[in-house]
Amino acid sequence: MTLRGTLKATFVAVSIFGLTACGGSEPVDPAMFDAEVQRLADEGDMYGEIFLVLKERRPTVYGKFRKIAVQEFGRGRPVREASYVAGLQMREVFLDEILHLSRSASDDNVKAMIDVIVTSYEHLNAEDPADCVRSIDGLPPEKVEKFPAELRKREMQLVVDLLNSPKVMANRRAASDKEVINWMVNLASSEPEIAEMFELMENDGKRRAKDNEKICNGMITVYKRLSYKTAEDRGTLFRGMALMALKQRQLLKSSEESEEAAS
Repeated sequence: MTLRGTLKATFVAVSIFGLTACGGSEPVDPAMFDAEVQRLADEGDMYGEIFLVLKERRPTVYGKFRKIAVQEFGRGRPVREASYVAGLQMREVFLDEILHLSRSASDDNVKAMIDVIVTSYEHLNAEDPADCVRSIDGLPPEKVEKFPAELRKREMQLVVDLLNSPKVMANRRAASDKEVINWMVNLASSEPEIAEMFELMENDGKRRAKDNEKICNGMITVYKRLSYKTAEDRGTLFRGMALMALKQRQLLKSSEESEEAAS
């Protein structure tokens, strides 16, 4: 079992934004959009607060995010929906942000992230197992267009909390690659559905449609078992998984860039 090969870059990431929808097309004054964002933020709405947090903490990301959202706002979407679409189009950027933030996430934030991941996968698996596997692979859903409103609020709050939390590394150790792999090997040996999940993920070329539910259930079990650990052990493993996933993600990007340069 080549566990290192199956720990994909999205292993610790959650589909923070997933709405796909269509709207009309009307000119809009960007100031109107900013005023609506500020109104939502003043009311304590996460969909307003996310813009203000990005503006302060990630100004470059904010500029791109706002540009897309303003365009969608001009097509008739409310600010909340506009933020969904902007997030979907900037999925790769946000995924990198989440992985970087996960490396130093507090134990409390790790607990919240695991809860959101499990709930998201359970929803996708119930709606369309193939979309659950797409999410595990770091791809946006093809059929599932909506998620429970409460889940979206939790996701948005998590992003806000991660961006606002102090980046303190003291007492926030990340497990080494070896520690993560050993944990996964032991987990697979005691949980048959997890072992089967890894085998199916490694042989995706021979995967059948009915295998999607098995993969999703296996991944849900992984995170549930992680959630049962003590806060310190859970946080250490999760941060190690994030670091490992980020390194693999960077290697994949480098490989793709090398292939493009050679062609």
